[in-house]
Amino acid sequence: MTLPLSRRALMLRSAAALAAGTLATRPGLGQQSRPPAPPGLARLIANENPYGPSATARQAASDALATAWQYPFGQEAALRALIAEREGLSPEHVIIGEGSAEILRMAALLYGADGGEVVAAVPTFDFLQTYVRAIGGAVVEVPLDAEMRHDLDRLAAALTPRTRLVYVCNPNNPTGTLVPGARLRPFLTEIVRKVPVLVDEAYLDLWDDLPGHTAVDRVVAGDPVIVTRTFSKLHGLAGLRVGYGLAPPAINRQLEARQMTIRGSIGVAAATASYQDLAFQAFSRARLREGMDLTLATLRDLQRPHVENGRGNFVFFDTGGPLADFSAAMRREGFMIGRPFPPYDNWARVSVGTVEQMQAFAGALRRYFA
Repeated sequence: MTLPLSRRALMLRSAAALAAGTLATRPGLGQQSRPPAPPGLARLIANENPYGPSATARQAASDALATAWQYPFGQEAALRALIAEREGLSPEHVIIGEGSAEILRMAALLYGADGGEVVAAVPTFDFLQTYVRAIGGAVVEVPLDAEMRHDLDRLAAALTPRTRLVYVCNPNNPTGTLVPGARLRPFLTEIVRKVPVLVDEAYLDLWDDLPGHTAVDRVVAGDPVIVTRTFSKLHGLAGLRVGYGLAPPAINRQLEARQMTIRGSIGVAAATASYQDLAFQAFSRARLREGMDLTLATLRDLQRPHVENGRGNFVFFDTGGPLADFSAAMRREGFMIGRPFPPYDNWARVSVGTVEQMQAFAGALRRYFA
């Protein structure tokens, strides 16, 4: 006997099928667009953290294997409680996803359905925008300003009667530029009178001054703001797919109604341990900063145009010619780097690897630009 599908189940299946079909052919997204580096190539392509997972996260993941035969219902409650306590929120303000990317997709389903419109910068991280287009929504793209930052005035001016969400990636990927909290908060206060705002903070916790720039205070105030973060960067858990969002409970309930996964217990266990491992987080920040500073010093020495105060775990700089030529040369040197980000077609986004890898990369840069 075949049971009828509920309206919600039918919607989720249809949206999942549509999104999967669209993304499978879209360049720059999905597993097929980022193959593992061949043996001998340093993987400086996906903004991963080579220092993770921490020892405590590895032990927690190993211990979780003993109960991996169980469905993981309720096992993320402890992680939600820890996050809520640190952020001054209730657990109902916290939503856990398969990486922050899943929460971006859920937001796309919520705000992009029925022809909804999202306003976002370009270039920026585009998972949310891709899903909006996949379900028939619209995306209004606003170029970055002359300093490669989000142009807040133009974003505000781009709102139309169809706009349902504004997306801000801060710090921005791929440029690494930060909109300081002192500029972002007045913007949020003004925009949320009209539409919700999602602030993607995937890279913000890589730096010690997160409290000065995060948008979480607007969530605490009850504004329609969604903040997304991930365990893929600072914590080095990209392969275990754990992220979280912070939003008013009413918005979280709408997002959860569009969630398509059950989070795996091993990833949640590792994330819970890593979230409490402040010593590893400090170590991770210091080593990534060391590798980044080394690379920036080399670019300054070579007088290459670059983003000087980038806040990600990557550097963005002008190669002086077609990126394909630079990428091929770096591959011969043993480094795998990323794709172009129009309109900055000559610019490279290079992820920060280990300090030793970045020392070798600095040598490759000097040879290339000699």
